Amino acid sequence: MTKPRVPRATHDKADAVTKAPPSQAGHDFWRRFAPKDPGQSPKYLQLRDAVLAGIREGYWSLGDRLPPEKDLALATGLSLGTVQKAYRELVQDGAVDRKQGRAGSFVNREPRQVDTVWHFLFSDERRENFFPVFPQVDRIHRHRNRGSWSMHMQWVEDEVVEIDRIVDIGHEFLVYSQFIIDARVYDQVRKDKQTALEGVNLRRELNLTVQRMTYDIRIEPLPRDICSKIGVEAKTIGMVVEIFSSASPANYGSFQRIFVPRTQFFMRIDSQAPRSA
Repeated sequence: MTKPRVPRATHDKADAVTKAPPSQAGHDFWRRFAPKDPGQSPKYLQLRDAVLAGIREGYWSLGDRLPPEKDLALATGLSLGTVQKAYRELVQDGAVDRKQGRAGSFVNREPRQVDTVWHFLFSDERRENFFPVFPQVDRIHRHRNRGSWSMHMQWVEDEVVEIDRIVDIGHEFLVYSQFIIDARVYDQVRKDKQTALEGVNLRRELNLTVQRMTYDIRIEPLPRDICSKIGVEAKTIGMVVEIFSSASPANYGSFQRIFVPRTQFFMRIDSQAPRSA
């Protein structure tokens, strides 16, 4: 079985953006991270995802300055408005910071390992020594769409909050996660909280006391946009795992969909939650 592409930083930091002239930094970045299969997603989101990939793979580190918007527009061939919109998305997501008193945009994110993992247990042998897990928020958005989660979360009256994350499994491969919870529950738990949902255990952060888990699994070609986000070829065959977690109180249950590309590693599915550290 072919080993999946390893999303780790293997380049020499000497070629990073902080070492290159501003005019060259954008070209270096785009040559490496331009989407290979952009699909139909808006161009500003393609650029946002490329910047996130650069951060995730260590091309840029915490505190590094990103290329100026005009330079990046010239390097990518995108309009200045597209670049500005992509940077605004990154700022809103908390991945990039515009520091007062300093001109420019700076990386505000670094990979953080999450503890007491439940659904991302992978290993090269069927033992308890699982790979570390580094989740990064891709986006948090509200919607009224219906889906397979609806049959489980029948108490939802209006909106849900969906937390999409790109999850680095031991620097070996990436999976994609869509976590859905009733917007009323999310707002109640997150009220007045300013901390980002970056590198945290969502089950603990959202006060979910899980009582029962239901897993539905199918094998199919992964969606094109998901393939792009986790760095695999379009139409890659993978595993889609849908997990309904019933919680206490009953209407605090959640739904999660995980996209796993083909891999030689074992995935552990356990009905009992790990004990919190």
